Amino acid sequence: MIRSILITKSNENQGVLADFCKSQNIQLLYHSFLTFSKVELVEIPKTEVLFFSSKRAVDYFLEQASISPETQIACIGEATKNHLELLGYNVDYVGQQAGNPETVSKDFATWLGEKTCTILLAKDSKKSIIKHLNPTNTKCCVVYETVIHTFTFEQSFDFVIFTSPSNVTGYLKKNKITDSTKVIAWGETTKRYLEDNQLDVSKTLKSASEQELVEMLKTTIL
Repeated sequence: MIRSILITKSNENQGVLADFCKSQNIQLLYHSFLTFSKVELVEIPKTEVLFFSSKRAVDYFLEQASISPETQIACIGEATKNHLELLGYNVDYVGQQAGNPETVSKDFATWLGEKTCTILLAKDSKKSIIKHLNPTNTKCCVVYETVIHTFTFEQSFDFVIFTSPSNVTGYLKKNKITDSTKVIAWGETTKRYLEDNQLDVSKTLKSASEQELVEMLKTTIL
């Protein structure tokens, strides 16, 4: 039985998980250990393709630059695609496993071919997306940075869902994972970081979405 869940996201980004937990009488807490700040662009990218690694990469880039109609747009997954489309942009490439950027990298490299590309990302990014890309035609552009905060929880949770390595760092500064707590990783990069910190990971999301998370939790309850 699941009684309590912590997910390291801001509550303003809550989705179907909140509805599911309410229907099951599960205590749900959204808490991000992160804030973000813009990194000034040194120059405006002039490549054939712009690849957005997150919704925040979209927002911080568009604060400083525009996307020309000739530029193709690519992104890590469905959440970022939806964000771009809400802003009025057509997306030419969407990664199918946002939780596994190395897999997206391989597929994106095939799609990209010989076109030039700029990857828009955070300062502390693991840069897994560039693994299979041609370094001659690809460059990275930092558009924001992550600031990690701390917080002490007075309770333990049945499940903790970590959405990024930075959130893992913020949590572990003042909290521990108890033996009774199950850990879910929001993708392969977070999973590896958790394991590097000697934490057992029960499940790892592939698409990194709340819908996938809900389906996973249902298998625990039903």
